[in-house]
Amino acid sequence: MSESPWGLSITPPPVEAAELAAMVVDAVRHRFGVEMDLTSDTLPFLDQLAIEHRKAPGGVKQLFASAAGAYLGETLRRTFGGIWHLPDPKSDPIDWTVRFLSCPMAIRPIALGHEIFSHKAPEEPILIVAPKSVDALENALSSASPVGEEEYYSFSGRFDALHLVVDVLSEIERMAARQAKRPPKLYGPDDPADLI
Repeated sequence: MSESPWGLSITPPPVEAAELAAMVVDAVRHRFGVEMDLTSDTLPFLDQLAIEHRKAPGGVKQLFASAAGAYLGETLRRTFGGIWHLPDPKSDPIDWTVRFLSCPMAIRPIALGHEIFSHKAPEEPILIVAPKSVDALENALSSASPVGEEEYYSFSGRFDALHLVVDVLSEIERMAARQAKRPPKLYGPDDPADLI
């Protein structure tokens, strides 16, 4: 186990997610000669590959979108501390989530990869936030600078936006903990949609 920059323990990802993300690592190595290291610094290479693969045949595009989403999910998990939740090892990867430890939030990274590739919002939400935190998050984000379409549909842009969301929700939890004179809660295994 290692630690995220937030001091939270990081366990290895499920094999299914790691294998999917490894496809992107191999593709970037072959295309650019760069070794991806699951940090946000490598996301521009993923963005470039996404641009090049948007016109690929359906199956190739779908596989690459899933692999890129898994890579982003693992990068987010390692950066902010979290766990992968696979409803079942044989479940559709679109339904996999990364649940964050420091705040009541989860993301569906594979679905996000497909949204970035297709420029179309999926039917199910990509970001899952505890209902009790939605208003405070919306208030905090209302003052954020708007982003253009190109940045919105990029892995780098989404990482930056999600960084802001994790920061806001984590700070809300820290403030609530200080007020209640308790340590901040660690979430992770909890489904944020079920938290009241």
